[in-house]
Amino acid sequence: MKKILLPFLFSILFFNFLFAQKTMDKNLVGFWSSTIEKTKEDPIDGTLIMNRKNDGTFILYFELINNKDSIYTKEEGKWWTENGNYYEVLDRLKYDDVYTYKQKNDQIYFSLVNKKSPVGFRAFNYKEEKPKDLTDYYEDKYSIFMAKSMKKMFEMDDKSNGFSYDQTDGIQDARFVGVWKGSEKDNQVKGLSKEWTMTRNADGTFILDFKTKMKGGKTDGFIEKGKWWVKDNKFYEYHEDSDMTDVYNFDVLNEKQIKFKAISISVEQENEEYEFIDTKVK
Repeated sequence: MKKILLPFLFSILFFNFLFAQKTMDKNLVGFWSSTIEKTKEDPIDGTLIMNRKNDGTFILYFELINNKDSIYTKEEGKWWTENGNYYEVLDRLKYDDVYTYKQKNDQIYFSLVNKKSPVGFRAFNYKEEKPKDLTDYYEDKYSIFMAKSMKKMFEMDDKSNGFSYDQTDGIQDARFVGVWKGSEKDNQVKGLSKEWTMTRNADGTFILDFKTKMKGGKTDGFIEKGKWWVKDNKFYEYHEDSDMTDVYNFDVLNEKQIKFKAISISVEQENEEYEFIDTKVK
């Protein structure tokens, strides 16, 4: 093990030693911004935000706009200057693009030396300007975007592996107890009509007896069992057969009618705004 670790540690120390010998033009230190131009080949535009530090490290923020969607990402790495050239190395993605640069007042003009395609969203020639330091602003935007992205990833994972919602603290709202009927056509899937009888018991169990028919096809009948509960103003319906839970917003229209609107359901559907009304018959 020591024979493996010693060369590895030596290579790290040697790299750090070499990096310590590199020069940093202090005029490039600070918070800079450049514009991402939209092209025929690439409809994305936005802003690149570079925060270069005295120790030769940097944080690069991407604010990307594609139609009405905004994307925020962040990369970190090292930078240095040598013989009038500017170098960058991202911690995650190693690349060797080299730019010449020229500073004029609060602007820096960069031009790619090696004629490869620029990495990321940079151009062969671009300009950086020095606005006020907006690090906190872009850190917040990045954090919010990542939180939303993680939420979407978890939702996608739920859809592929089955929804698993905690029934803890859920209640059996008396307004939902009883025998209810409903029907719909072309709402969930075009050409599909459905009708059902839902019996919700006060103990939180249910029996769902429903029939489906595709246009021009035969009628199929199904009976499902499961559990139901209300939590945080949402209605949850766990199905034993699929081991999945459907989640709905709801609106109690009157004592005998409740309107449901799907938030996430296990059945594949064409209509993301799927909704229906249950009518109480007992």
